[in-house]
Amino acid sequence: MTPSEIVGCWQAAWESLDPARVEALYAPGATHMSSVVAERMNRADGTLRGPGEIRAYAEAAASRLTSFKADILQVISDETDSGGRASVEYWRILNGDEAGRTRVVEIIEWSGGRITACRVFHF
Repeated sequence: MTPSEIVGCWQAAWESLDPARVEALYAPGATHMSSVVAERMNRADGTLRGPGEIRAYAEAAASRLTSFKADILQVISDETDSGGRASVEYWRILNGDEAGRTRVVEIIEWSGGRITACRVFHF
């Protein structure tokens, strides 16, 4: 997958609030790190491991949100023969609250068309 394809799939899956669709993005052994994970999933290191844990996080998010929008500002990417890496800067808009939006940067790594690691930084 090209960087624009993987970023498009990532955006569409999380915006859909469909845990199965989110889970399908991640490779076995994938990690997802975030301060929100530490807070909401009671993980001291803020890390989810594997598609099952990431799905549980997506289920928790879907149960408390009516909408999630990633209004992408910039993508910087690097592609390899088997995958790549992208830094995605966006405004996170929850439940349509434009005034309460948060700036986020996610570093997404992938191989074979599936995400292997994601690190999320909220500002």
